[in-house]
Amino acid sequence: MTALRIYSPDSPTFATTRVTPPANWPAPTLRQIFDQHVRPELQQHAPKTIEEYESLLNDWERLTGNPPASELSRSTLVEFREQLRQEKFRRSKISTPRLRSPATINKKFRTLFPLIRLCWPKDSHNPGGLGLCDYFPLPKRLKEEQKLPFVFSHEELDRLYDAAGSASWPARNAAIIWRTIFVLHYSTGPRTYDLLGLEWSDIDLEFGPFGAVSFQASKTGKLQRIPLNRSTRAHLDQLRKSSRSKRLFPRFDYSNRSTILRNWRQLRAAAALPERARMEDFRKTCNTAYEDLSRGVGEWILGHRLGGVNAQNYYNPTNKVLDAVLALPLPSRFRSLD
Repeated sequence: MTALRIYSPDSPTFATTRVTPPANWPAPTLRQIFDQHVRPELQQHAPKTIEEYESLLNDWERLTGNPPASELSRSTLVEFREQLRQEKFRRSKISTPRLRSPATINKKFRTLFPLIRLCWPKDSHNPGGLGLCDYFPLPKRLKEEQKLPFVFSHEELDRLYDAAGSASWPARNAAIIWRTIFVLHYSTGPRTYDLLGLEWSDIDLEFGPFGAVSFQASKTGKLQRIPLNRSTRAHLDQLRKSSRSKRLFPRFDYSNRSTILRNWRQLRAAAALPERARMEDFRKTCNTAYEDLSRGVGEWILGHRLGGVNAQNYYNPTNKVLDAVLALPLPSRFRSLD
């Protein structure tokens, strides 16, 4: 096996000896560029982002023939986008094949563009450029269908809470597990699988009056700590009494997502909710509720205000966030264990 070395102006060897690659040296592919220059930066912090890159690169290799970086051009990207538009795909083994939406394709291209920029020449606007191909203008994003976000009403959340009383999966503690998911999701707003992957060690019962939940967001790698309110703490206490696992929600992992979604749909139907309502909409509902209560708190709860030196090192709005958490209006059924 021959190891591939990417020649870069940033390389110490290149800088000191001015070595240039042989004329017949094979140009790296996008996957090789990702593995050498991007993956190491993400390895310990953003597994979800790595999954998005892997999905993109699988599509790229399947639909483009995986050209070397030296052959990239605007037409390569335009053709790839058109193939993504025409190809039908399955979300799971049991789902019906369907075309990708413009929003899905735009998301894939947002993942692709950083790799393309690495291939361009290095300059003041692109300091990481490897100079593997000439600059070319990127294709414009596709026009997306404009939709208002779905936000649960308190009445809908009450019906969903009651529907959990008849849940049959998982076999043990189904009702309290689903109800705790609903209450915790609404009150703290993590992404769905960040929530479902929580362990009891992530719950700090000594923080504030009712404790806090801490987790590292899989998409961004940001460490977040969200205070708990009285109702959320009461549900966690009840769930802890019967728990036999280090995880809050055993079997609720991404590899079991088809079972999770099937049972979610059953609960949604039992609660007479619209088909477009998804578990991810709890995060939108959480943000809306906190923003209505105190401007800026929703962004902080969701982790959208945790970037930058000031937010990470100098600003911790504990009192403002804690006040909003304790004052958050809750659906009446969510208070059943208070």
